[in-house]
Amino acid sequence: MRLFFALELPGNLALKIADWRQRQLPVLGRPVPPANFHITLAFLGEMREPQLEQLCAQTDELLERRTFTSAEIHLDQVGYWPRPGIYWLGPQRWPETLDELAGALSTRGNAVGARRKRGDFRPHLTLFRGCEEAPPAPTAGCSFGLPYRGFSLMESRNGRQGVSYNSIARWNFSSLNGC
Repeated sequence: MRLFFALELPGNLALKIADWRQRQLPVLGRPVPPANFHITLAFLGEMREPQLEQLCAQTDELLERRTFTSAEIHLDQVGYWPRPGIYWLGPQRWPETLDELAGALSTRGNAVGARRKRGDFRPHLTLFRGCEEAPPAPTAGCSFGLPYRGFSLMESRNGRQGVSYNSIARWNFSSLNGC
């Protein structure tokens, strides 16, 4: 299983962002389907079932020892990474607690055998993949409020229709209910 931790978007917010993207930006790459919109907290890579069980137990333990609170981030800037051709939407300001959570989740993934290093962490939502050049700036600014009350463990699956992301476990900050 190819896994990652992420903040999921409510369906209505994903549709608002997709509508804004369609109205404001030309298609210069492959648009990411709204159902796949998320903000990755920690990419884990390939993991097996025994590792998954350990990961869930360690994530439960993290949330038993550390308190994280619900809040909202604002997706209010766009950017372009020439390599790998990603055009993205993200927050200008990222809460320190989410940065700490992302680091802790990455550490737990590594502890159970994930082979990914954290590297530079830049929270973002991918709008387009495979862009050969930066799209022109949107004519209207953007500011989308993303409420978060927890996070999910997601599985990435390749299929005939392309990649899809499925939540296989979820943790709310107010209660434990992961794997």
